[in-house]
Amino acid sequence: MSTNLIVVTDLDGTLLDHHSYEFKPAMFMIASLKRHDIPIVFNSSKTYAEMRYLQDQMGLLDPMIAENGAAIYLPKHRFSPPLKSWEDSGDFWRLSLAKPRGHWLRILAQYPDQASVLSFSYLGVQGVMNVSGLDWAAAERASQRDYTEPLMAPSDAGVKDSLVHYLHSRGARIQQGGRFMTVGDNVDKGRALRVLVSLLESLSERPVHSLGLGDGLNDISMLEQADERIWIRSPVNATPDCVKQKGWYVTSDCGPEAWASAMRWWLEKHSYLINSNKSEDRHG
Repeated sequence: MSTNLIVVTDLDGTLLDHHSYEFKPAMFMIASLKRHDIPIVFNSSKTYAEMRYLQDQMGLLDPMIAENGAAIYLPKHRFSPPLKSWEDSGDFWRLSLAKPRGHWLRILAQYPDQASVLSFSYLGVQGVMNVSGLDWAAAERASQRDYTEPLMAPSDAGVKDSLVHYLHSRGARIQQGGRFMTVGDNVDKGRALRVLVSLLESLSERPVHSLGLGDGLNDISMLEQADERIWIRSPVNATPDCVKQKGWYVTSDCGPEAWASAMRWWLEKHSYLINSNKSEDRHG
């Protein structure tokens, strides 16, 4: 039986440059994966709107995992008819794995010290622009959240600890990024990937072999679920000790250049499997 290969990737700092968000150095390998019909699954803290915009820029229409594992999106042209649990979301079917954003907004609204709750909802698009450096269109896409709510992390450690304790006591999971801490349900990228792989295997009746690529602590659960994993070196943060202890491959370059080099190596490594799949597809 042939095997379905998939690439599961983080975006910021991995496929996208940490500083410029540029991805052009990876476009040649993106096109190569597309020619081989190997899906590139975005698995990111980004929203559906942000990832769809990036897919359009790259010429892709593959499954996606949004908002740190809160939902899986499946392109309709590949997945039809839908299962009962799938929701209609434009060109995609959506499988929700988390409570909606409104749940966390209500909990945040009940916090006694509202001055410390500088959330995206409170800031608005203009405020998100000011604190993130994004232009209006990008800030608007980042604000179209369905499951999670980013906050400006309070600069005072005591104030931050108090807010985090409150949110944990209400069942929230806090995922810390560079500028923001994101409030959401108890889900992660790894759990969502496990659900997606199980779904792909049941629908295609073929085993799935995955490559995971990431550069942040919130990527570790995803990489642990992948069959192969590559840690993309960060230009600003040291490689975590836990990654070194696991013996995962760490790139020498950063961002899309490292992503492209890793992909070239991986495709060459699995060329026999790619050719085998093509042969089996031709002979039915």
